[in-house]
Amino acid sequence: MLNKSFLPLLMSLLTATCFAQTSGTPATQPSYRLNGSATLASNFVEKGLTQTNNDPGLQSEFWFNFGSQFRLGLWGANVEYKDTPTTHFWLKASADVKVDFSNETKIHIIYNDNHYYKANKRDGNMLGIHLELWGYKIIYDMDSNWEGTKAKATYAGLGKDTSIWGDWVWANEGGYTMPKASGVSGFFDVRSGLGTK
Repeated sequence: MLNKSFLPLLMSLLTATCFAQTSGTPATQPSYRLNGSATLASNFVEKGLTQTNNDPGLQSEFWFNFGSQFRLGLWGANVEYKDTPTTHFWLKASADVKVDFSNETKIHIIYNDNHYYKANKRDGNMLGIHLELWGYKIIYDMDSNWEGTKAKATYAGLGKDTSIWGDWVWANEGGYTMPKASGVSGFFDVRSGLGTK
């Protein structure tokens, strides 16, 4: 589970968003709108590791927006692991708080509660702080149960999405995973993708 020392930090960051409004402007009104997306991949890879044992993967997510700063969501994907052959589905409940400092700079505070079915050896949670600075993304994630090892892991990454050909987006990201599991060394991963709405 999430380390108790992170709970006061998370609460203070969530509380700070209440004061992020410029004085004299009305508070952001909740939109209560749903949005979502789906991804079909020939191999579902997360931070450099396959989650489908090199088989195709389908992921889908739905978000409920309470305003421009806070949303709650559900995300699901088919998975397959050699060490837990009965696990076939990953369900993630998420909360995302966004604070805009300017049009070019913002921070996302993300919390994910991960559950796997049928086996629950991999259940855990993730706390992430993602910065967006002038088109670049700086990612810092803390995982409570990395790959079902019951050990923590930290991920630090850098990414950039570039608009090309009108509505097309070229997304690039690289990072370094630092697991605390015994006998496992840290490793780099790089990914690149092209997509459109």
